Formats: sequence, structure tokens, C-alpha cells
Amino acid sequence: MAPFFATFITLLSLLQIFTTTNSARVGIVAPKRHGFSLDLVHRDSPASPLYDPTFTLTDRAVEAARRSIWRSRHFASRFSGGVSTKIYSPMKSGSGEFLMKLALGTPARLHWAIADTGSDLIWTQCLPCESCTGRKMSMFDPHKSSTYKTQSCSTSFCDDLPTEGKYCNNDRLCGFHYVYGDKSYADGVLSKDTLTFDTGVHGTIKFPSTTFGCVHDEAGNVATAEVSGLVGLGGGPLSLISQISSAIDNKFAYCLISYYDTNSTGQLKFGAGAEFSGTGTVQQTEMAQGSDQGTFYVLTLDDVSVGGKKLNVKFDAARPTALGDAKSIIIDSGTTLTLLSNEAYNPVESAVASAVEFEKVEPVEGFSLCYHVKSFDLQGFPSVTFHFAGADWELPPENAFLPVAEGVVCLAIVPSNMGIAIFGNVAQQNFHVEYDLGKGVLSFVPTDCTRL
Repeated sequence: MAPFFATFITLLSLLQIFTTTNSARVGIVAPKRHGFSLDLVHRDSPASPLYDPTFTLTDRAVEAARRSIWRSRHFASRFSGGVSTKIYSPMKSGSGEFLMKLALGTPARLHWAIADTGSDLIWTQCLPCESCTGRKMSMFDPHKSSTYKTQSCSTSFCDDLPTEGKYCNNDRLCGFHYVYGDKSYADGVLSKDTLTFDTGVHGTIKFPSTTFGCVHDEAGNVATAEVSGLVGLGGGPLSLISQISSAIDNKFAYCLISYYDTNSTGQLKFGAGAEFSGTGTVQQTEMAQGSDQGTFYVLTLDDVSVGGKKLNVKFDAARPTALGDAKSIIIDSGTTLTLLSNEAYNPVESAVASAVEFEKVEPVEGFSLCYHVKSFDLQGFPSVTFHFAGADWELPPENAFLPVAEGVVCLAIVPSNMGIAIFGNVAQQNFHVEYDLGKGVLSFVPTDCTRL
């Protein structure tokens, strides 16, 4: 009897390791003691389905700037009363910067999607969808998945959808309808299915009963080409991070490759895989606690330095902003440029202009300060340091300036009139950035992201 009891306890322990359920009611079939990592592919990489070989350096820079401005406006609308404060609606997939692969359903089928720290809902285009602009071959077919289930209006996840974009259809299923600033829209049904990631060295990891949006009607190029959806990595209840939180110890990280390097891939890391390696000094700063930002990861910016000299930025504490605090700034992997309020941007531009001896040129569209250069080695350009609460994030010149045309370099920091400040992905390139949501702490350290 004793040997049988011991064997039973051993099997029960293994079952607890490999199958568990977290607070977000997602089953997990994965070795929790291991983290896992996925490749992040920049949209302009030849490995990306969005790659356009006809794009010039200027085309790429202008489009990235346009997406950054559009994204800041969309973020600002989150706080203007047009979108519920309970959950932030998903960004258009065409606005993202980094792509990831995921497999959905049983049997699993691989899909490209935008990885987005600025939104929550996981969604994909689903058949039937005659209005969808993505390729039909890349869309998810619910009828071919044995584990697909729709969600009724009485489910808790349906409650997490914004009131303005939620409805019950004739079958009492939970529907959603998101309208964007450019009048495009996405309409679908909240659903559940198995989400599968191929992690390479650690094999396949499955997350059964993952909640996502199945889009059956759209207008305005919500998704493009083979990128049929989006993976929300924000802080809201419907995000991938929240749904699998217990399996990843409530932490994730990424390491973004250089803007100049379109042949390498970055990394998106979860759980133990998010932990730091190497000998660099890891710095930490607190993320906003107890606020109503929900989706967004918000830091406190105390000051900025250019070339090692603090600017003593005078933030107007009495001036309301979209985030509520003049020092608040969203850290976002899906925005290329860094956007600052005028009170922070103006002294930065003045200090850069004093430090750089190259000839100024007419700014390229989307940028505010540009120089004529003979080479792109950025010698003669200063570093820019963002002094967050308790941590100094020093940007080397390649993280603060971008080549935007032959012989032209521009400051990758621009002014924002949206009431939203964003710390963008060029600033974060070649840093290992970890989000510990359990502790409410963001950590970072300089890293060669091509070597992870």
C-alpha cells in the first residue's frame, strides 16, 4: 500500500507542475519552473510579412514617425472619454512595430501577429470574413479547431470588455465592435481556444482556454497581408500577460534589436526566461501603482540630461495631462519615437542644438530636429539620459538619433501635443527590459540583444 501511495503522490506532484489554472482561469500545460522565449521580428525585417523591399531609408523613417504620432493620438483617446477606462481597445495591427508567431486552435495553426504592450485584447481575423483585408489563407478558421468555443454575454471576460464596444448578438454570444479614429472598425465574437507557442529549446507550450477576439467583420485595413491579428501585452485583464500570469510568475521581458539591424531578431521572454544574465548593473524604477491606467505601463520621469548635463526640467504639477501627472510617461515597445511634452522637449532640443556642431537641415516629416552629416557613425552627437524615479536610463547616441535620409540624422525624440508622453522603442533598443508586475517594478540593463 505504501509504494502505491508514494507513486500516487509523485504523479499528483507532476500533474500540479505541468497543469495548473491561474486567477484568470486559463489552463496551462507547460513546465512552470522554466521560462520561455519567443522571437520578435521587426516589421521592416526581410523576415517580416510586412517587409517592403522598395522602401528607402526615408520612407521607413517617415512611416515610423507617422505611426508614432498616430499611436500617441490613439493612446490619448483612451483618456478622453471615448474609450472605457476598464480596458483599452486593441490597436490596429498595422500600427505595430514588432511581430511574433503564435499557433491557435487544435490542430494548431501558425499565425503572424503584432506584439503590443499598448493594448490588452488578443485578437485575430476569423473565417468567415468577406470584408477582411488580410489574406484568407492566414485567417483562423474556428470550424477546423476541435477546442474552439464562443463566450456568452454572462462570462466574466465579457464583463471586461469596454461598455461602449460590447454587445450581445442574437445567440447571446459576447460581441465586440471597436471603432478607430480613422473610422476603421473591427467586429467579432469573444472566444476561447488553445494558444500554442513553439519555444525551440523548451519545446511546445500550450495555454488551453485562452480568451481572444475572433474578428468576422472589418473595414479600413485593420490587419494587413499575413498579419491577421494582435497579441495584447498590456496590464488589463484580457491581455496575454494577465491570462497566463501564474505560469510566468507575473513577469515578462523583451530585448529589442537596433533600428539599423533588420537581419536579426529580438526576444520576448516570459517567467524565468525574463531574468537577467550578464554582468551589467541592473536598474529599477517603480511603475504606476493603483492608478486607472490599466493597460499602460507608466513610469515617473524626474528629469533629462543631454551630454551628461541635467536640464532641470520644470514640470508643471498643476497642469493636468491625459495621464494625470505631468511627470508620467508611458513605456511602450510599439511606438518608434519618444514623445515628450513641450516643457520637457524644448530644453532637450535646445541642449542638443548647443552640443551638436553639424549643420541643421529642414526636418524630415515627423521629426523636429535634423542635421546634415557625412557618415552615420554618430560621432559628435551626445547621449541623452532619462532620469526616472530611482533609475537613470542613459541612451547612447544610436538610441537617441536616427538616420532618416542619405546624409541626414534626426533626433528620435519629438514634441507631443496630445497630453501623452511615450518612451519609445528606439530608446529601448539593446536593453534587456523586464516588467515584474507582481512587484510593480520595471528593470533594465544594457544588452547586446543579438546575442541572447
